[in-house]
Amino acid sequence: MSRAIALAAAALAVLGVCLGAVRPAAALVPTHGMMLDSVATVVAADLLRGIDPGRPMVLLVPIPGDSLGALGQRLLERLRADGKDVRIRERALATPGAPPPTLPPGMSSPDAAPAGDPGTQELHARVDGVGVAYVRRIRSFPFGVKGFERLVSMRASATLVDPVTGGVLWARSAARTVTDVVPKRDLAYVSGGSAGFNPPVPQGSGLRLLEPLIVIGVVAGLVVLFYSNRN
Repeated sequence: MSRAIALAAAALAVLGVCLGAVRPAAALVPTHGMMLDSVATVVAADLLRGIDPGRPMVLLVPIPGDSLGALGQRLLERLRADGKDVRIRERALATPGAPPPTLPPGMSSPDAAPAGDPGTQELHARVDGVGVAYVRRIRSFPFGVKGFERLVSMRASATLVDPVTGGVLWARSAARTVTDVVPKRDLAYVSGGSAGFNPPVPQGSGLRLLEPLIVIGVVAGLVVLFYSNRN
């Protein structure tokens, strides 16, 4: 009977460990792409705050520097949520090191409006900087590293242009930075699906490796002195 109880207790303990190792979906750390998407949502809101074009707006896509397309999508969603009459026009972007794209006769620039519709305004956006980096190691007690502090940033600008005259009607820039902690076990997961964003983790110094040994040595010396005084 006692043996059966012991086996049952051991089985329950193993089951508890297995269940504890499986985290719910809500506990998963956002990937780099998810974090960039969240930052793009805030940046888009900052860029469009207070804008009232009064005429249909043409959003030029793809946006230079927006490699994941996050800012373009968030700008479109924000404009539609605000009830704006928004349209999309695709443009060719020059590839570094490649010859410029061939343009149809009569077009002097990939950004030029095909018909110069005076009833619209063009929204030109640009991502001036975007990055993902691990900036700090989060140490665990007494040894090792349990995670890394992650910093995600985006800086962008937008300009509202009259397609006929080329006059600048409105311009604004915005930047946002967010931080969180990525557990060490999730480093591979958070990099998935985020092409071009796989930052290196900060490396520790030799002095940090000696810190635990120094602490242990000091504590051991105090214990020896304590018992030596008692004797």
